Amino acid sequence: MGGKSLRFINFLLDSAIFFALLIIFWLIFKNVINREYVKWISFVLFFLYYFLFEYIIGQTLGKMITKSRVISASDKKHYFIRIIYRTLMRFIIFDTLSYLFTDRGLHDRISKTNVIKL
Repeated sequence: MGGKSLRFINFLLDSAIFFALLIIFWLIFKNVINREYVKWISFVLFFLYYFLFEYIIGQTLGKMITKSRVISASDKKHYFIRIIYRTLMRFIIFDTLSYLFTDRGLHDRISKTNVIKL
């Protein structure tokens, strides 16, 4: 498994895992957090999920399951900035759609990263 199918499975796994974690978070804090802040807190948690996992260990939970990893396409010199770009690009709807036309989506191209199979 590789290319588009690997990326699609990673996307599905990470989406399911993130939403499960988000539901657990809201069940725990539903009486503490004001409803008007739910959307913004969800954005922050989404950013943190991808950024922390990919920056610290190079893998999200979905990538751990599929045994794949994020790497820098050229050098490791600016890896922190690359992962910030990579994570921010996920907020753009065209990023997800870009995989319909190419194996490397916007968040890979802009951040100069790749996902490899271990």
